[in-house]
Amino acid sequence: MHKISFIGFLSVAVTLGALPTRAAKHSYTVGGTTYHRPALLETADLTGFKKLSEARQRLITAALETARKNRWLKYKFGGSSPSAGGFDCSGAMYYVLRSSGYRPPRTSAQQYGWLRDARKITKVAGRPQSPDDRAFKKLTPGDMVFWSGTYVPTDGRVVKVTHVSLYLGQEKDGRHVMIGASKGRSYRGKRGDGYGVYDFRLPSKGSKARVVGFGPPPGL
Repeated sequence: MHKISFIGFLSVAVTLGALPTRAAKHSYTVGGTTYHRPALLETADLTGFKKLSEARQRLITAALETARKNRWLKYKFGGSSPSAGGFDCSGAMYYVLRSSGYRPPRTSAQQYGWLRDARKITKVAGRPQSPDDRAFKKLTPGDMVFWSGTYVPTDGRVVKVTHVSLYLGQEKDGRHVMIGASKGRSYRGKRGDGYGVYDFRLPSKGSKARVVGFGPPPGL
């Protein structure tokens, strides 16, 4: 049964007894900290995207579309597929790269070794504080970026790499951005949880974490 009310030229139909549709939730708060669904971007938001090689364009597009076509993929340790409900950092790279025709190993340390053995790694010395530092002169959209010291690994890995993301380049306002899975990194001041776009920011001098290298996946 419907009741139609007219207000000027506006007509409003109200279904009696119907409950309002609940909007999708894109944030939650735990222990006083609010986490948001990570940001989504289009390739048109990235400066110089069309000047990249077709292979780099395809990889970046696949990475962005993975976030866009799935529901909120929260950070999940051990996750390497949307069907698992979320990703960890290397699981996200594993899924995106495999879906783009590459054959990466599973963990961030193994992925670093994969690039190193193919002589694709550019090592980063010291602790640069800005993506504009000369240490990142060769950094190109579509490159994988590796960190150490983001946590203490307990799996006996020889290479102490602990985090990986995919560099996207710069937005139109000059902001450096990356895509990957994380819990606690931020984009434009909003702390995220899961797979999506984040600011590419360098660890502070007092942090145990640091960027150790970057490069394209073998075959790119």
